Amino acid sequence: MPGETMYLHYTLTFGGPVETILGIVFIILGIFMLIAAKGLLADTDDNLKYSIFARLEILGIGDIVGVLILILLGEPALGVVYFILAPFATHAIASGHFRGEQEEQ
Repeated sequence: MPGETMYLHYTLTFGGPVETILGIVFIILGIFMLIAAKGLLADTDDNLKYSIFARLEILGIGDIVGVLILILLGEPALGVVYFILAPFATHAIASGHFRGEQEEQ
């Protein structure tokens, strides 16, 4: 209505104990992802013969964090499938890279 002053009231509310615990777990998992990203970006020494394996190991941390997030968000079937298939994909990438290096020699 014209001439009236409207006040918006914001209150900070916390969820139950489950939501609080999930929030803390997500913060911890986010910190793990930042550590993995730092390790991936810091390992830029391409003079190493097999540096791809070190980088894939660092990316494995991201895989596990992704699985945990899927499980915590209520998608345990998808998390388990990803947990089973991700190592096969990582192995295929590493194997293809290793075989490519062997052919170059």
